[in-house]
Parts: sequence; C-alpha cells; structure tokens
Amino acid sequence: FIVYSGRMPADMLIKVARVGIPIIASNAAPTYSGYKVAVDAGLTMIGFVRDERFNIYTHPERIKI
Repeated sequence: FIVYSGRMPADMLIKVARVGIPIIASNAAPTYSGYKVAVDAGLTMIGFVRDERFNIYTHPERIKI
C-alpha cells in the first residue's frame, strides 16, 4: 500500500496502478476523477484517515476491519 498526504487526483492514481500498488490511503478527500480511476483500475482508495477513523471509497473487500 501507499500513504499519500494530499488529495488523490487521477494522474497520481494512474501511476500507482501502473506499478501495481493495490491500496492507497490519504488524510484528504479523493477527487472525482481519481475516484473513477480507482474504480476502473481496481484500487482500494481510503480517504480522510484520522487516528482510528477513515472512509473507504472503492473496493472495500481488501480491508479487514
């Protein structure tokens, strides 16, 4: 997985998908274009990570809670 400290734009998610990283987490919100890329590429996108809270936007089956 990769941890990112900003919004998750499409161009960055395309690069993450190309190198085969399946999960990305950030303290910020995803962009809509980033969300679409994550859905199409099969990436698990997690945003608004704070302490023990977070939002899973795509492919939640990879995350065991």
